Amino acid sequence: MVSKTSRDLIEEARNLDWDDNYTDIRHWIKVKNNAMDSFNYSMVKGSKAHFISYINGVIYRSDMHRSRTGYWKNDVNHLASVDGYINNKSMGDAFLKYVRGLGYIYREYLNLERLDYISENDGSLHIQLISDYKAKVRLKFEIGHTRAWPSCDVFNKIDVKIAKNTVYISSNISKTVINVLCSGNTKIDSYNNFVYIDIESFSDAEIIVSDSDVYSDDIDDTLNYHNIIEKTVILETPDFEFNKLFLWAKHDILEFYSETKNGSGWFAGFPVYSWFFGRDGLWMALAANQIGLAELTLKHMHLLFKYSDKGRIPHEIGLGNIMDQNYSINNTKFNTMYMSIDSSLLWLLVNESVKNWYKSDFDDNDIKNVLDFLYSCDSDNDLLLENDFMKGLIGWPETWANIRNGKTVDINALWIEVLKYYRNDEYDYALKRYVSLFFNEYMSIDFIDSKAHEIKSAMQFVPGIFLRDQRISKRLRDLIPGMFTPWGLRSMSVYDEMYDGGYHTGTVWPLMTGWFVLSAYNNGLKDEAFNALKTFVNAAFSANDPGRINETYDPVSFTPTGQFAQGWSSSMFVLSLMQGMLNIDSMDFKPENFECKNIPESWDYVKIHNLIWRDKFYDVYINHDYHSIIEIKMSDVNEDNRGL
Repeated sequence: MVSKTSRDLIEEARNLDWDDNYTDIRHWIKVKNNAMDSFNYSMVKGSKAHFISYINGVIYRSDMHRSRTGYWKNDVNHLASVDGYINNKSMGDAFLKYVRGLGYIYREYLNLERLDYISENDGSLHIQLISDYKAKVRLKFEIGHTRAWPSCDVFNKIDVKIAKNTVYISSNISKTVINVLCSGNTKIDSYNNFVYIDIESFSDAEIIVSDSDVYSDDIDDTLNYHNIIEKTVILETPDFEFNKLFLWAKHDILEFYSETKNGSGWFAGFPVYSWFFGRDGLWMALAANQIGLAELTLKHMHLLFKYSDKGRIPHEIGLGNIMDQNYSINNTKFNTMYMSIDSSLLWLLVNESVKNWYKSDFDDNDIKNVLDFLYSCDSDNDLLLENDFMKGLIGWPETWANIRNGKTVDINALWIEVLKYYRNDEYDYALKRYVSLFFNEYMSIDFIDSKAHEIKSAMQFVPGIFLRDQRISKRLRDLIPGMFTPWGLRSMSVYDEMYDGGYHTGTVWPLMTGWFVLSAYNNGLKDEAFNALKTFVNAAFSANDPGRINETYDPVSFTPTGQFAQGWSSSMFVLSLMQGMLNIDSMDFKPENFECKNIPESWDYVKIHNLIWRDKFYDVYINHDYHSIIEIKMSDVNEDNRGL
């Protein structure tokens, strides 16, 4: 039942309080303050499954297709809702404290303690309970048996069989097995698609939910999987909050990696968009390569290439059977699977990055296929690419892609960088043409069809990630007053006539905040960059689920919106710090050429321990007058510290 390892974790978490968020790097703590503040999402996840509940351990049913709350493995929901009572008090009312560790969640209730984790070996959900024989517990599980979007499949009949302390549930969708192990008295009932578990007079109990009769009881293996992330690329600065968020942002990148029957790679976020995306996963990959997770990058790239269409890298890949993935923009329907140009551009840039940090196993033919698709987007043969809304050839932002045909500032910034690595003989000409079109006036030119159109949006941040130019620096400075907030950069300036505070027309995005940080550091605005970088830390330490960075935030108040956990929000903090501040470039880093002049005045030093580059380990030290990078002998690095 509850192992010594689990008991040790419980004892450690039991002694933590809210203030420990600022001294304990390995845990996030939330203490209940009122009746409603525990009804925010939390998640425990491995590579094969995830369980999303509220902070208090309860979860109510959602639509079960696009919103993937409850317990999911592959494309199937097994538990749609979880609720219960402790000594006749609702679980939400009995809840006292929440602690999130690397790979597990602890909860304290009146007369009961609970530890949840997802087995890394088989994806089974483990809910472990400890009591002093005083708790009478009733758990209520609603069986889901629905499939994830784009499928709409739902069970038509559920069959439930109870044999001693095991529940067998089967339907046309899947099979779910619930095992109850308990030191005291147990009673199990079912009604319709609900299972009721009553336990009392117990010291410890464990409920295991799986899709198989056989489950893995492997908390030590699970912890080893999650803990690997704290042993490589370790940030040390005078600012504890930066150090802590860097560790947990690295863990988010590992945590979001998912293995399914369609392939493996990064889910975009939770609880919605919990499937594979090109754009999202590839921005994540640029950071993953820097922290020793390049092997996962290759898996994501192979998944995207497997489903590519003549070199057109997918925008998104749903789970289950691949089918039409429809999305409407201004009453025009698209199959969203290929609804982007930038996925192909980013795929090539990530290939260059993974080749720099680790290796690439894509051949010249693969590269040519993707390049050929991109060249086909140059409709007027001037070496710049054109968006075409009616063909689904768009970048961001989707909500106003219908007016954004022609050459765009962000897509062509990525394209210029692709040419630098793959068609260097065409780079200079394309760069000059790009700069002359987009940076020859004071206007923030967003796209050009028959004429130039000014839109003051975050797309203006993308060129500066790759290019250094006084005109870019000036444009960034000009945009700051209408876009900067203490919680990040708006997607559109309040001074633009299109601004309305919407998803792509004003909302604050940590992703775009990261674009600004990278661009500002690259173009000499290091104070502005650091101010923006700090917004990641402020958001994480103020999160409803402490340590998480939301997909988006309201543009006029610090109100989290969108998904509570978003992969590129976390990975952009890593990339912004590593590439922006520390000049450890995702594509061009070489130890022998390393130099850094961007650390903030308020910091005396920055250290990176166990930086992994091409299977070698380095320690990096930076202060205001000096920097060094020293290779560490392999014998000095523990085998457990060598990444995945």
